[in-house]
Amino acid sequence: MITKDNLVMILEHNKTHLPKIKKALDSISSLGDPLTNVKPLDFIKTYLYEHTNVLQFPIQNPDYGGLVYYYNGDYYIHINTAQPRIYENFMWAHKFYHFFFDRDNIKNPEQNFIKIDQIYDEKERLPNLFASEFLINDFVLERSFRFLDTFYTKQSLPEKVMRLINIFQIPYKALVVKLAQNELISINDAKKALDYDYRNRIPHDMDKSFFEPSYTINFSGFEGLFDKAKGLMHEEDLQSIKKSYSKIYEQLLASVHSQRRTER
Repeated sequence: MITKDNLVMILEHNKTHLPKIKKALDSISSLGDPLTNVKPLDFIKTYLYEHTNVLQFPIQNPDYGGLVYYYNGDYYIHINTAQPRIYENFMWAHKFYHFFFDRDNIKNPEQNFIKIDQIYDEKERLPNLFASEFLINDFVLERSFRFLDTFYTKQSLPEKVMRLINIFQIPYKALVVKLAQNELISINDAKKALDYDYRNRIPHDMDKSFFEPSYTINFSGFEGLFDKAKGLMHEEDLQSIKKSYSKIYEQLLASVHSQRRTER
């Protein structure tokens, strides 16, 4: 977790790793996909759908955002859809970095890509920094923040940061860190803003769905994997797998419906 006590250290780590991330961003731009500049999150989702097996389903664990792993010649990405959408969006970019830049390491079973993020660990600091740099356009951030600073003169810094979520649709603290990193706000102001109870102070004119889970259930590529297995497995085994898949899907669906009724 980013707090006022570790903010300076986070910024120092970011400064150290930024040259590497800038090169990573250049390599993404060199792909020539127009989505990278226009809709970076859509680019990430499309790319992962095209090159991996994407699994989206909710897991009620606030410390788990997702994982990327390799099995039997295929890459798999899981996104936990029980987390608020702003965190889910950030996780897409985080896992994209692991897949795109750590692809060879992921094949190594000794590499641990499941453990909870260690905030100073380079293996996790780099994808977090990449997510911020890729999803937050510097020009749009500065122009938007200057406008909010002028138009909402009576609102506090945290309230202005909340309005930036409407634009970038990523976590509050990621925006605070980015504003401080780009020297649009002071470190002291950033420290004060980090303590803001934003979850309970969402502006009435904001889209509150950003702070709610999507509970999406999607097993990308299952039918493709099923077709690939035809001819390689006994038909009764294939049908058993398909039956198990349908059962798990229905269980997940029932769990989501139950969770949504509880939240209401």
